[in-house]
Amino acid sequence: MITLGFDLGSNLICRNEFSPPSALGWVGTPSALIARSIGQTYAVDIDPRTLVDPAIWSGPAIHVDATGGNDANSGMGAIDGDFSAAKRSIYSAFSAGNATGGAYRVLIKSGEFEGSAFTKNGQIEPAYPVAMLGWDGPVNYRTGPFETLWADAGGTYSTAVSSLNRVFRTDVMTGNGLYTELDPVPDLATCQATMNSWFDSGALVHVNIGRAPDPRDIAIIRNFNGARFLTHSDDLYLENIHIEGGITGALHCDAPATRNIVGVSCSFRYSSPSNIASPLDAARVRRTDGLVAFFDCDASGGAKDGWSFHEDSNGSMHVLLSNCSGFENGAFGAISCNAFTAHDTVTAAVVGGRYGYSRNGAELHVVQDARIWILGATATARDPDGSSVGFKSSNSTIMWLERTVADAAGGAVSNLDIEANGGTVFTRGHLALAGTSSAYGGGSITAY
Repeated sequence: MITLGFDLGSNLICRNEFSPPSALGWVGTPSALIARSIGQTYAVDIDPRTLVDPAIWSGPAIHVDATGGNDANSGMGAIDGDFSAAKRSIYSAFSAGNATGGAYRVLIKSGEFEGSAFTKNGQIEPAYPVAMLGWDGPVNYRTGPFETLWADAGGTYSTAVSSLNRVFRTDVMTGNGLYTELDPVPDLATCQATMNSWFDSGALVHVNIGRAPDPRDIAIIRNFNGARFLTHSDDLYLENIHIEGGITGALHCDAPATRNIVGVSCSFRYSSPSNIASPLDAARVRRTDGLVAFFDCDASGGAKDGWSFHEDSNGSMHVLLSNCSGFENGAFGAISCNAFTAHDTVTAAVVGGRYGYSRNGAELHVVQDARIWILGATATARDPDGSSVGFKSSNSTIMWLERTVADAAGGAVSNLDIEANGGTVFTRGHLALAGTSSAYGGGSITAY
C-alpha cells in the first residue's frame, strides 16, 4: 500500500519505504535498515530469525510443558512439538540444553509459569546461543502466583505470601491495557479504610478492593528474578514470551558480550525491586556489542524505565525497536522515568509504535552521545507532577524525528512535544497534537 509522505520541502509525495539518515551511522546487521508503512503502521521489513546464530535453528530442541512435564524427563521429542518427554520448568530445559555443548532451542508449550520456574531465581542460565519459543500460543511467567485464595480478614482479604513490593488488580485494566496497581499503605487500619490498597503485615498480605477477590483477580509480584541473564553472553532469541515481575527487570541482560539479542511478540512488565530505593527497568540491556532488536514487543509498568539500553563502553550497541510500545513506567518515587532511553554511544532506530504515560521523565529520551532515528512513533506525555515531555535529546545526542506524533499535556510545570537540552533534534513531518518545543543549553531543533 502506498501512503502519503513528506519531502524535504514539505510537499506531499507518495512514499512507503524509509531509511535512516546516513549520519545516524547504522552499521552491522542488518546492514541496510529499511522500514515500510502500511496504513498508519510502521515496521522494519526483515525476518527476525535471520538476526541470530543460524546454529540455533538446527540445534536440538528441549521441550517444556508447565502442566504435563517432569524435570526428570529428557525434554527431547521425536519432532519439534513432541512434548511426550517434556521438562516442567524452563531452567531445567536450560540445564539440558547446556549439556548438549552447543546452540539449542527451548520449545515451551503455551501456559503459565510462576515463582522461580524461569531461571531458578537467577541460578541457572543458558551457556550457548539459544532461542526460547512459545509453542502454539503465549508463554506467561510471573514472579508471583497466578491464583491466590483470599480469606476474609474483616474489611480486607488476606493471604500468606511473603517478599513483595507491588500488587495489581488484574480484573480492572488501565486505559493502556495494563493491570491497575494497588496503593501500598502503612497499616491494616488504613488498608481497611482505603479502596484499592494493600498492606503487608509481614505474615499476611491484605488487599481492599471492596469485595472478596476471585483467585485470579490479584497479581502479587514477588521479589524474584524475572528473565535475568547476567552470565549468558551468546545470541539470545525470544518469541511469544511474556514476563511479569523481576527485581532487576522483567528482562535483564547484563553480561559483557559480543552478540545479538532479538525478541518477537514478547512483553516485559511490572518489574519490582527488592529495595524500592533502587527501582529498575522493565527491559534492561547493558554491555552488549551487537544488535539488540525487538519486534512487536512491549515494556511497560517498569519500576523505572520501560526500555533501557546502555553499552557501558563495551563495543557498539545498535538498538532496533519495530512497532513496539511502552506505557506507565515509573514507581516508588523514581525520577527520570522514560518509556525508552538509550545512553552512552548507542545507535538506535525506533520504527513505529506507541509510548506514553511515564512518571517524572520524557517518553523517548537519549542521553550522553547516543544517536537515534525515530520514524512514525507516537509519544503521549502525561506527568501531572512535573514536565510532560514527548521526545528529548540531552547532552551531545542527536535525534531525528520523522513522521512522529507528540501529545504532551497535563504537566504541572510545562508541556513539551520536543525538548533539546544540549542535544540536536532534526524533524521531518513531525506533528505536535499538544505541547511546545524547547531548546536550551546549546541544544537545537531544526527541520531536515
